[in-house]
Amino acid sequence: MRRSLLPGCSRRSVIKGLAAGLGAALVHPAFVLGQDAFDLAIEGQNLLAAGKKAEAVEVLTRATALDPENDFAWGLLGMARYHQGELREALEAFKKAVSLNPDDSYSRMMIERISQKPLPPKATEAKPMTPLEQKAKAEEEAMAEQLKGQAGLGYRIRRLVLDAGHGGFDSGAVGPSKLLEKDLTLDLAQRTAKVLGSANAGLKLFFTRTGDYYVPLSARTTIANQYRADLFLSFHINANENPKPHGLETFFCSEEASSKEAERVAEFENSVLKFDEKELTAKGYLDIEDILFRFERRRYWQAGDKAAGLLQDGLAKGLPMHNRGVQSANFYVLRRARMPSILLETGFISNPENEALLQKDDMRQKIAASIAQGVLALADKGV
Repeated sequence: MRRSLLPGCSRRSVIKGLAAGLGAALVHPAFVLGQDAFDLAIEGQNLLAAGKKAEAVEVLTRATALDPENDFAWGLLGMARYHQGELREALEAFKKAVSLNPDDSYSRMMIERISQKPLPPKATEAKPMTPLEQKAKAEEEAMAEQLKGQAGLGYRIRRLVLDAGHGGFDSGAVGPSKLLEKDLTLDLAQRTAKVLGSANAGLKLFFTRTGDYYVPLSARTTIANQYRADLFLSFHINANENPKPHGLETFFCSEEASSKEAERVAEFENSVLKFDEKELTAKGYLDIEDILFRFERRRYWQAGDKAAGLLQDGLAKGLPMHNRGVQSANFYVLRRARMPSILLETGFISNPENEALLQKDDMRQKIAASIAQGVLALADKGV
């Protein structure tokens, strides 16, 4: 038997399902016909794992009809409805699961997640449109066609987490004249925040660190998720054993690196994982990440790609550094963020000329101003 996708599911529902398959089989006609609610819930779980959402909804609806007190089936039905985009129905299913099993932390989390945004209106019987309504609809459709291909992915930037890379015993890269990446990233993050604050754009700003101390990579993303950020911006300075590479580049997250060089950068930034506490690798957790966040994460990364392009263009135009473009790689600090996230590499600290520029106060201010200008553009246009 597969482990439940819902770690909050009570043992009571599992045991009840097993009991139905053993003792209750003699008296439950539905079980005799192969329609036991617990078996249907497992079937629905497997369909959901295979991406067959509509089929999963149908099977899980039958399961809850057979056993209205099976919180396991109700929680899975909520997940299936959620992936179908049926938020109101998903919310009701998750609420039912919690009413049957108050310890179902997963369903509680989903109730909070869905409730953060207005629910779509309830379906009502369609009424014939008036001539004025028909004209308005035609104008809306014409405007939508005109703007087709220009719209973003629906993310508005109102809450921003600024992540100063490295810190504490983790110095990051070190320049030829002993300039430390950890000091630069903190200074740039704080300068960027000041510029954004003075712009009075109504942005709420948060930091993963505000001093010289170490923050694990996993904790940085957790902080961004807890603040419910709309954008996660991680500050870094590039480095290479070869002192010749120089310039600016911006990264977003992807499963496969866009180049060998991008893969190398990600490996360096991910190397501090050895200092993090052992990750949670329980099967139930991984199932949730793979099933629940798979489609959402793809949208986050697509939005990160668009945000990275806009910021990189602004940096390249405003700073006297080589434009290395936008790259992507599997950065641990980005991959678990539940929002668009990007990683900035503002120069090579290993390059003597870049390091000399980064030591100048006015250059740091220009970098911060360019980053802030890009963030303000994102806040204005969305992504």
